[in-house]
Amino acid sequence: MKNNSHSRNLILRMAGWNRNQAGRPCTDPRHKHDLWSLDLCTEGEIQIEVESRKYPFKRGDIMLIAPGQNHRFMYGTASFSCYSFKFDLISVMEGLEPQTVYAGHLQGLKKRLAITEAVGSCLHGFCPEELLKKPHSFAISESFEGVHILESLLYGIMCHYLSGEAGQSPEISSDSLLSRISAFVCLHGGRPVTVEELAEHLHYSTGHLRFLVRKHTNMSTKQFIDLERIRIMKEMLRCSDIRIKELAGIMQFQDVKYFTRFFRKYTLETPREFLRRQKQM
Repeated sequence: MKNNSHSRNLILRMAGWNRNQAGRPCTDPRHKHDLWSLDLCTEGEIQIEVESRKYPFKRGDIMLIAPGQNHRFMYGTASFSCYSFKFDLISVMEGLEPQTVYAGHLQGLKKRLAITEAVGSCLHGFCPEELLKKPHSFAISESFEGVHILESLLYGIMCHYLSGEAGQSPEISSDSLLSRISAFVCLHGGRPVTVEELAEHLHYSTGHLRFLVRKHTNMSTKQFIDLERIRIMKEMLRCSDIRIKELAGIMQFQDVKYFTRFFRKYTLETPREFLRRQKQM
């Protein structure tokens, strides 16, 4: 489509359905795009993993993923579908930072269902019906006359969830909480952090913190902390000449054997295998 920056803030590149029929569980490979990605769930429930953080994604939920973020869809046994869009931004809002926005709080469900219905009406109104019958996304071309209305709608949704009134809503409060947890683990250099220490730092009770982390990531607080530690370990192995034995000591493991077992638990490979694979990339 023609890039007319005077009249459009968002240029759609891909649109369509993401569908998975009921059957065996499956998971997409981790991947990232140079484009923004916006998904609106219409049926079922899956998990979406973005930069090692897992989000439940069910009917009425909205997910916005910024360019360059590794992510994957993790499908269960039930059928699932969502509207899926990939786009460029021409006009970037002041102060906009690439981030993941997950809107899945029960409080805003009615509003999000109305948004999803409106997006679906536009999609079906401007795109050839034969393309929408298949479970895939398709490139947006000049032939989709009037699709700029859909682009305007999507831009409004994106602005709302990035910096509008939803920015003050508990729907997306998980991102700020999880970012604060990540920052605390980083502050300790990836060394062990207890749930009690974390709760005290964040001014939550231990039980409430566990509830919030489970709600927004579908994992335990300890598991989330461990994954943040793994991320730091990977960066240290990838970006320095540190020896595995030395890293194990810095991370306060009793010995290399225990460190290797911990690393493999979350990555399915040993630190040595991880380093070997990195050198081959």
